[in-house]
Amino acid sequence: MKDKRAEQFARCAVVLAAALDGAGDGGSVDPGDPFAVPASTGADLFAPSLAGREGIFDQALSNGLAAIVAFEWPGEEAKRNGRVLPASELLKVIAGHVPATDGIVLIPDKHPLPEAPQADEGSLFQPSRLSPHTRIDVATLQSGIDASQKARHGRGAGTLQRRHIEALLDLDGHESLGVMGEEQQDRIQQAAQREDAASQRRAFEYLERIGEDEAARRADQVVNPNTYHPKHNPDGQDLDTCPVCGHEALCVEGLDPVFGRIGYGQCLVCTYTRTPDAAEAEGFAEHLAWIMNR
Repeated sequence: MKDKRAEQFARCAVVLAAALDGAGDGGSVDPGDPFAVPASTGADLFAPSLAGREGIFDQALSNGLAAIVAFEWPGEEAKRNGRVLPASELLKVIAGHVPATDGIVLIPDKHPLPEAPQADEGSLFQPSRLSPHTRIDVATLQSGIDASQKARHGRGAGTLQRRHIEALLDLDGHESLGVMGEEQQDRIQQAAQREDAASQRRAFEYLERIGEDEAARRADQVVNPNTYHPKHNPDGQDLDTCPVCGHEALCVEGLDPVFGRIGYGQCLVCTYTRTPDAAEAEGFAEHLAWIMNR
């Protein structure tokens, strides 16, 4: 079981990872940010529009480092009174045990994973650790701590940069962590569930407006635009039963990409839309049920 601190690290790190895609644009900043550092500084600023970015960074770093130190050198992550050391002190503990080279510490895995073939692209089962050691850029992480302090304590602008976030995300390669992939998958599934629930609510409301007779009339007149054609549409799908209105009117555009069990598309009667992510979540549930019943 992972340390609870690993869970806190993951929750914050995935937020920073998502924002990383839009960061590092040559120092441009959000003009609405009163603490923004002028682009003339040349800093490769990290997601200046992400509110609370410094606090998120600090929480992720503190929990990640504490999990690593507790795993490698149990007890050294806290003071005698039980209070966990701050991130800067945890970095000193790590560097004290594993000397840094050019500011970089390489912590070897205690339980190296055997080499495994690369998972297929799009697979849910990607390996969480691809290296026999964890790279900890002590110098860059300390710089990130220093960069976040002003904003966190109301003394001006934070100056977090891409390199600080990238160094933070490298920590996930440690045996005590390796939690970001699972957290990201959970968030994708939760977002898909929320989107599907909203689509179903809209469809139910639409059905109430048109009434059952009109829905039945439309169902009788449905024509499948995805019917099979040997040349123009060799992968044509049959209409599926809509989970909202119950009519065989769900126009299937394709099957969930992982399990190939559930169709996604839009109902031609009530307008309910099932997305590929929602179809994948249902496909996964059906796959688990099939395994349990074997």
